[in-house]
Amino acid sequence: MPELVRSVVSRVRTYFKDRRQSPRLRVRLLFTVGIHRTGNGNGSPRRAQGLMGHTRDISRNGLGLLLPQVHVDGHHLAAEGRELELRLEMGNSEPISMLVMPRRYERLEDAELGCTYLIGARIVKMDEADRNRYLSFINEGLQNRAA
Repeated sequence: MPELVRSVVSRVRTYFKDRRQSPRLRVRLLFTVGIHRTGNGNGSPRRAQGLMGHTRDISRNGLGLLLPQVHVDGHHLAAEGRELELRLEMGNSEPISMLVMPRRYERLEDAELGCTYLIGARIVKMDEADRNRYLSFINEGLQNRAA
């Protein structure tokens, strides 16, 4: 039932004003996502299993993530309050690492490139160099779209 409600809200948003504050750049970027884990007691973080997907869109503060499933390592990715580690592939340069927090998810009726789930995530943490590269990519994409 919650998936039905999320789906209806998503469709209603297309008929009424979209209230998102940051402009979205529709772009397909590959990423790997996994559960954020703290240290295992001896100072080194445990290696988390990752799941690959691609973005639907990105903005200054968040991303639309398309995934083939919403469970990884026995955990639901969009569970309340669970931070995720995301490594975003940015062309030929080094991947951008960030922590994201899922805000909503929905099961898609029609799969997009083999992905049946959409997770809307807010960016929680990113180091300064990665943030500069990320924002530069978005700004260039938005300028090219406007031209």
